[in-house]
Amino acid sequence: MKKNKQEEKDLQNIEPAQEKHSFFSRIIKIYKDRREKKLAKIKAEEKLSDEEEKKVEEKIEEATKEVSKSSEKSKKIRNIVFFIFNILLVAAILIWNVYTTEGLSPLRLDKINFLYVFSALMLLVAIVTVDVISVHRMIYKKTMRSRWHLSYKSLGILRYYDAVTPLSSGGQAFMVTYLTSRDVPASTSLSIPIAKLVFQNIAWLIIAFVCLVIAFTNGMSTDFVSAASIIGFILAAGMIAIIIFISLSKKLGKKLVSGGLKLLTKMKLIKNYDKTYAKVLSIVEDYQNIMKEYSKAKFDVVVQVVLHALRFICLYSIPFFIFCAFKGFNPNRYSEFFLYTALIELASSFIPLPGGTGMNEISFNLLFSTALGGDTFWALILWRFCSYYFYLLQGIGIITYDTIYGNRKYRWVKKRLTLQNESQQFRHTQIENFRQERLKRRKKLKKSGVKV
Repeated sequence: MKKNKQEEKDLQNIEPAQEKHSFFSRIIKIYKDRREKKLAKIKAEEKLSDEEEKKVEEKIEEATKEVSKSSEKSKKIRNIVFFIFNILLVAAILIWNVYTTEGLSPLRLDKINFLYVFSALMLLVAIVTVDVISVHRMIYKKTMRSRWHLSYKSLGILRYYDAVTPLSSGGQAFMVTYLTSRDVPASTSLSIPIAKLVFQNIAWLIIAFVCLVIAFTNGMSTDFVSAASIIGFILAAGMIAIIIFISLSKKLGKKLVSGGLKLLTKMKLIKNYDKTYAKVLSIVEDYQNIMKEYSKAKFDVVVQVVLHALRFICLYSIPFFIFCAFKGFNPNRYSEFFLYTALIELASSFIPLPGGTGMNEISFNLLFSTALGGDTFWALILWRFCSYYFYLLQGIGIITYDTIYGNRKYRWVKKRLTLQNESQQFRHTQIENFRQERLKRRKKLKKSGVKV
């Protein structure tokens, strides 16, 4: 008997054998632990104060009002007019090409090398992919949810409304409302378009500056495009510098905003100073919060800038492959066409028409007509499809899909997930109730002396 008790004690003292884990299972466990910690941190950060929550709600309401205003009949008509104007402009350039170009080449499909056309379209796919990755990373870092489909659609909405509004500035509000409608937290929905705009402009300015310096040192541009590209670069660089400068100091930011708006009011360019001041200051505060947040995550800043730099490299490489499709492969002209495209982008950046309409076409003709000759117009059409018309068609496709099927599908998916959660909670509650009742029953039987 003593021997048996001693054996039991010895068995109890023996430490349980540690479970062996493979190398990959350990990595997965570390990833899951980090993800859980990150989720807990995100949930803690989402608990905003009443004041902050009120501010976020006001901004979301403002964005929603802006979207509803843009959806009015008059705004829709204006967007259609802009689109028709763009088509008429391209038609005018065709007529101009007919009268100014010696021997405008008719479109001969048998003379086009479609391998290079396919390469240009693949670069367009690469641009969209890089853009989607940047948005997906922002959503994932904020919510720890992988939502590729939402990243693509919200980006498509952003690009579409940028393409139909002057100075490409109308897509942010639509992206905010779209993200919030898909259950992305309000603060995250507000921060993503702003952060994307900042990173995109920083990457663009870096590449544009290098291209501008190389182009001018080699005398690779016409007088008209040179002047327009310099103006575009100065305006864009000044805007980014002001944003970063204001973001570094809140007090200085308020003073600069106040001083600038007072000057514009005296010049009678602004009617309601108080209303404009509140709106601009709200935007400045958003930029300040974004810059403050990303200053703590320097790796994310580098990743976003690199992704957007890749986007512009792909975009500026498209005209070279269009040239190859019409004139044959000539690697010596890649750098020349890359620089020309950067200059076109700079020259059209300050034009207040959607998509830089007019300046893009004129600049393209001036810079590429010597190399492309009679094929300049057809190359222009293909270039504008890759840089502008594709985003219009993509946006129309997404809006049509959501109107007919997508919104209804999302509501049903959301309802199904809610019901699943409710059924799981109900099941869990029922099991807990059963366990409690069983425990009470056993206690009663034990008190009455009945062996359980």
